[in-house]
Amino acid sequence: MDNPWINRISEKGAAVRLRLSNKWQELSEQLSHKHRLSVMDTDTLKEKFSMELTGTNIFTIVGISTITLIVLTILLISFTPLHNLIPGYIKPSQREEIAHSAQMIDSLEQVIDQHEQMIFAIQAVINGKPITETQQTQVEAVSQEAIRYQHSKADSLLRKEIEAKHKK
Repeated sequence: MDNPWINRISEKGAAVRLRLSNKWQELSEQLSHKHRLSVMDTDTLKEKFSMELTGTNIFTIVGISTITLIVLTILLISFTPLHNLIPGYIKPSQREEIAHSAQMIDSLEQVIDQHEQMIFAIQAVINGKPITETQQTQVEAVSQEAIRYQHSKADSLLRKEIEAKHKK
């Protein structure tokens, strides 16, 4: 069962593998060529320093240098006060102060809203306008929170007497 399509595919695969293996061979040959690095004095043309390098040596040196530079930068930033200069970095003590300030602001806003509602209700009473149920409940909530006193018997009797007159 010789299928011509399968034969063509396998022939193309073999050709691709051959081209890839040739490219890897060329790359390995280029990396194994030796190169000379020389440092010379321009005035006297004397050689100060000389070194033979291959492509793999250069690749290794550059890679190790890059990794070392990255690690040193991370260590420098994390273990010195330089991390305070990074935008968005907050000290734990500052974070606690911000949270406390936010809570204080929220509670003060609530108190101001309650006082404003109470003032609107008092203005409505002074101007002879009827108080809405929402204003009444807000005033009662504020007055019950703000005023804590004990009722005397005389006060309770007077309160019942006034409520009885208003019901008639």
